[in-house]
Amino acid sequence: MNIISTECRTKYNENIWNEVEQKYDIFIRTDIKDFFKFNNGGYPINDIIISDEIEYEIRAFLSLDENDENYCIEKPLSYFLTKTKAKIIPIALDSGDNYYCVNNESGKVYFWSSDTDSYYLISENIEEFVNLFN
Repeated sequence: MNIISTECRTKYNENIWNEVEQKYDIFIRTDIKDFFKFNNGGYPINDIIISDEIEYEIRAFLSLDENDENYCIEKPLSYFLTKTKAKIIPIALDSGDNYYCVNNESGKVYFWSSDTDSYYLISENIEEFVNLFN
């Protein structure tokens, strides 16, 4: 998986995944875990992507560093897993507090609008999502 961010967090608490998998009786997709290994709390090198001729801005990728006060995944992860019956994993957010999420079952990547509580398909998988940054 390509590195598409800078200033990534060096602390990577994999126990967050273990706790979530036990609590929700799910298995987090390997591609999601791999994405975080390369982009943990980083800032996109290219912060604008285009999907279906629509521009999307990405402020930062979430992190697995519980000391990251701004972008730690714990709160949004708990919110989305509870809200979606353990199907949606947030991976990034924009400047308007909207999230980019991965469906843990299908692997599709979505933009979630906090204003409308709606999901918009960005890509068919994380690899395609990463390629949007090139």
